Amino acid sequence: MKPAAFNSNTAPRWRVSAKGPGVAERLDCGRFSAAFRTARVFGAARQSGAKATAVQTLRAGSCQWRKLPDSRRGSFPSSRRLLLRFVVLAATLSAVSLWACSVPVFRYALEKWPPDTYRATVFHRGPLSTAQEVLARDLTRDGLAGRLNANISLQTVDLAQSPAPEGLELWEKLGSPSLPWLVVRYPQASRLPDHILSAPLTEATLKLAFDSPARQEITRRLGHGDSAVWVLLEIGDRQRDDETMKLIETRLNYLAGVLKLPAIEAQDIAAGLVTVPEGGLKLAFSLLRVSRSDPAEAAFIQMLLGSEADLREIKEPLLFPVFGRGRALYALAGKGISHETLDEAATFLIGKCSCQVKELNPGVDLLLAANWDKLVQAQITADQSLPTLPTLAEVAPETVTITGGADKAAPVSNHPATLGDFRIAAVCAVAGLVAVVLWLRRK
Repeated sequence: MKPAAFNSNTAPRWRVSAKGPGVAERLDCGRFSAAFRTARVFGAARQSGAKATAVQTLRAGSCQWRKLPDSRRGSFPSSRRLLLRFVVLAATLSAVSLWACSVPVFRYALEKWPPDTYRATVFHRGPLSTAQEVLARDLTRDGLAGRLNANISLQTVDLAQSPAPEGLELWEKLGSPSLPWLVVRYPQASRLPDHILSAPLTEATLKLAFDSPARQEITRRLGHGDSAVWVLLEIGDRQRDDETMKLIETRLNYLAGVLKLPAIEAQDIAAGLVTVPEGGLKLAFSLLRVSRSDPAEAAFIQMLLGSEADLREIKEPLLFPVFGRGRALYALAGKGISHETLDEAATFLIGKCSCQVKELNPGVDLLLAANWDKLVQAQITADQSLPTLPTLAEVAPETVTITGGADKAAPVSNHPATLGDFRIAAVCAVAGLVAVVLWLRRK
């Protein structure tokens, strides 16, 4: 069967919804996870008369678009409104250009985005025993966590010493288990309220929290230059899991023939935004299957399922593209694992980094044991440099590896822009915006 052609301008099928005017429903959504509801969908708002800002919701086949009330559009005359829109757009584009770069997202994330820190809390009452103190210390930079370079920090809460309200509230939610007790929560930056692990403070618990075979494999592949590792969380139905894997494998193989890495600009190389030489990047996607019933992956599975609010409710295969230093982009679920969604995620990952600020990009960092700086440095040494395209990467069991090509470098100026040039552009953009606003007020 010939695969559907990749087209970034292809619009899904829509119909006007019976839910009211200005609302359209998509007919072929399938089931999508919470984070993907905020992802870009190509066009189709006009079909429902939604002329203003569209708000997308993807769940159980429904995509709704709402119009902003006219009162939100301002009261400027048409000519002034058009001028103001032009100035705001110009200022916005100027500001965006300051944060954009030509380095692919997956590579910029690997080199420049340190993983967020998971929060471990040990509850106890009274002094810890010597053995318990050793276990607690292993959650710090002076213990096992530091030796493994795990992105985790420790807080101890002595329930006998009038703990802070935040710690007491967390303890009460746990239902007063036996002490000492360990809870590992998501990074503060993720704003996820759930935890990935809640268990007695033991050596086995620490190992389960820090590392697992699947996480070691993800680290190895990303450290060896894979663009992304697509983690398929199975549901235990062999036929459905195999069919889902086949769909992913087929589409990723097809994308490897049509997607191309962007040409890295000389000014970005000179600015240190990427360390590999021009032409040294490779496009490589690999697939890793994880069984939900694997006890060695219990903490990792909870980490994935808790990365979005509704994933535990979805009894379908889940797919997580993992890139950079172990950042899960978002989850694709069940019928939401389709050609369109795979195209969207892959295009984002290998495209130019439009925003260098990690917090303004989608994704949740995973808890991994890895010295990322060392892994990146190893890729640029003479004997361990990244293979040039189209060298094939190693294929591990249950793995599909896809390789592709890179664009030739575009001609660049012999005088790359400097930070001062960017600052001047920013000042000019802001000054122009202020001038126009003042002019409009006078009028």
